[in-house]
Amino acid sequence: MFNVLTIAREYGSGGSDIGRKVAEILGWECIDKQIIEQVAAMGKVDPAWAAKADERAIQWWERVLKSFRQGTPETYAGDEGSVAVDRDMVQLLTERVIHEAAKVGNCVIIGRSAQCILRHQPKVLRMLVYGPLKEKLVRMKERHPGEKNLEALLRRKDSERLHYARYYYDCDSADPRLYHITINSTLGIDNCAGIMAGIIRGS
Repeated sequence: MFNVLTIAREYGSGGSDIGRKVAEILGWECIDKQIIEQVAAMGKVDPAWAAKADERAIQWWERVLKSFRQGTPETYAGDEGSVAVDRDMVQLLTERVIHEAAKVGNCVIIGRSAQCILRHQPKVLRMLVYGPLKEKLVRMKERHPGEKNLEALLRRKDSERLHYARYYYDCDSADPRLYHITINSTLGIDNCAGIMAGIIRGS
């Protein structure tokens, strides 16, 4: 019986909305932005900085800087006397939050490579949401009204998520074999959520 659902999603596909709807139907907790808040609290960092580091792997040049410098845009030094937190630390804290949530169960975890982190857990159902470019661009216009090149932003966001999963978990998050089910969001948010809730209830 599944008691955790992870949702990987193409940027702009509506995966987050589907996840929230599944949680609503099942009466489960939806874990999305709360991860950022918990990581910020655990690392004693500014939530806005944690949000920028969210689902983004550290770059090689940042590792070089890390060896001799603190307080760069990629490192949050915090208050005097605190330990500096970088993207590697954000990733470790994020992974810890995801493991703890999975232990409790009855939750939908959106993004953050949870499908890779929990891929060997038998009670975790892994889902990938994708969609056609036109639909994704429509959603992105609402989310980024001032953005001039939405396609470039979409490619960058998807690339960052793929790189994050490969870098930290040696996991190809684009591989459909990683998932129990892949679903096209053109079915509609409510229909997609209903399908997933039905699968979980019937498991």
